Amino acid sequence: MKGISLLTICSLAAGMSFAAEEASPSLVQKCNDAIAKAKASLPEKASQAKLTVAEAMGNAKALEVAFEDDPESAETASLAYKCGLYAEIIQTQGENYAVRAQIAETWEKRIATARSIEAIQEQIAVARGGKVTDLTMTNEAMKAQEAKLQEEMKMNKEKFQAEAAEREAALKAANDREADLQKKLEEEQAALAAERAKAEERQKEAMNKLNELQSKLIQVSKDARGIILSMSDILFDVNKATLKADLKTSLAKVAGILSVYQQFNVSIEGNTDNTGSAEHNMKLSEQRATNVMNFLVEQGIEASRLTAKGLGMTMPIADNSTKEGRQKNRRVDLVIQDRALQQGASQESAPTPAPAEQTPANN
Repeated sequence: MKGISLLTICSLAAGMSFAAEEASPSLVQKCNDAIAKAKASLPEKASQAKLTVAEAMGNAKALEVAFEDDPESAETASLAYKCGLYAEIIQTQGENYAVRAQIAETWEKRIATARSIEAIQEQIAVARGGKVTDLTMTNEAMKAQEAKLQEEMKMNKEKFQAEAAEREAALKAANDREADLQKKLEEEQAALAAERAKAEERQKEAMNKLNELQSKLIQVSKDARGIILSMSDILFDVNKATLKADLKTSLAKVAGILSVYQQFNVSIEGNTDNTGSAEHNMKLSEQRATNVMNFLVEQGIEASRLTAKGLGMTMPIADNSTKEGRQKNRRVDLVIQDRALQQGASQESAPTPAPAEQTPANN
């Protein structure tokens, strides 16, 4: 098939490491280019193909998010493979529409020719019956004309039949190809759904184990982002990023669970209340998150599975106007999620940061 090569897209998905290193064009750009190329070849009225284009664009957006998160993940490879399938389906649907249009045009021409022949035959019949007063053709000329028309009818009929058979065969082949691509797409989607179901079960099992760490200082919850371990700042030295012994003990247990569930990634987020300057709070939250990440690495967790960031006072979970609220806001969150579920979670809307207020430092 011209234009779109499934092997090209699949090879891109298989070579994630290489694709991630190339600055231009990226895997996402190649996916978008493939869809755009297939879309550009569509007939104007190919509505079914245009619906497939909309699905393909949604898949391309999902690929962009997955690629930014982890270029070498199974999710990225799956979405890249689906991108290739979508591009071929779009082109096949466009070709199907064009073939159907040609068949319709051929039959219209055949009908028009048949009507023209019928009109001439009727004129000859009228002439034979003596109903035409000004007959200019001789009997021999009329017979020759009729024979010629009959021969043309036969030739046109054979031509139309051959063209129709050829186009019907092309249409059947295109339909078979489209059905095969749709089947592959459905299989890929089913496999992805099965993997996500397994991921949900893994996360549920891990949640049960992490609940054993629940205490006044460590809160365990779950939201659209994944499992959340929220650690109080009491587990740190006052206004410092040093990890206390109790926190290290709890983090060692967390590391043990993460070592069992290799599919989990962890985003470590440092947070403060609104006391002190925004600059100081941001730096302190970054240091605490980084120290937690470094400790987990020391416990044998691969650094590639971990990210650390400071959010300062931009993500409060309680009212900063009360002592209790400020204490809840001074925390480090571990957001734990299976890689197979990260794609879906990344599309959820993030909480809106509360307006920052500043009061004298007292972290």
